[in-house]
Amino acid sequence: MEQDRRQFYRIDKWVALEFQLLESNDNILNQPQPGMFKVTPYFMLHAELEHLNRSIESTFDSLAQQNDSTLNLLQLLNQKIDIITQSLSDNEQLGFNIRSDKVNLSEGGISFNLEHSLELGQLILIRLIVPESDVGLRLMAEVKRCDEKDEQFDVGLEFLRMPEVCRTELARLIFRSQIEQHKAHKESLADGEVS
Repeated sequence: MEQDRRQFYRIDKWVALEFQLLESNDNILNQPQPGMFKVTPYFMLHAELEHLNRSIESTFDSLAQQNDSTLNLLQLLNQKIDIITQSLSDNEQLGFNIRSDKVNLSEGGISFNLEHSLELGQLILIRLIVPESDVGLRLMAEVKRCDEKDEQFDVGLEFLRMPEVCRTELARLIFRSQIEQHKAHKESLADGEVS
């Protein structure tokens, strides 16, 4: 895999990610095959709200020291939004591992941080959705790396049996992201020269 990783361009990207650990060959055969699927706005709504919830929780901690009634009101509003989101996303058949996260992505694999470790060689089914796309990728992957880092685990997965349509979509995504990053970098340099 080390040599394969060098053959692919890699990007850091915010994505919605859902994964399911596969326990046996029977389980693998009963899973949907790798490929692309249509993404509704409700899927991304759930993932984006999950990302916002992390910020909200830290804000709640600081508010707890100031005003109990304001904190209670904000917690109730947050619960209300959670209930609405859950009812909208019930039809999406989301798993329990949906998360919005910054990942390192290439045509050959993906890496991200987890709170718990995974066994090397473990097979995983991944649903990957990029916020600006209405298409998701369902991919099979194998755990190739799991290193403890800052009370979390840096997990590296290698994609397996990827259909060409998925590889092409990933290549487009990576290419577009590189262009955007290069453009943003040039603009920041230009702003720095003007200041």
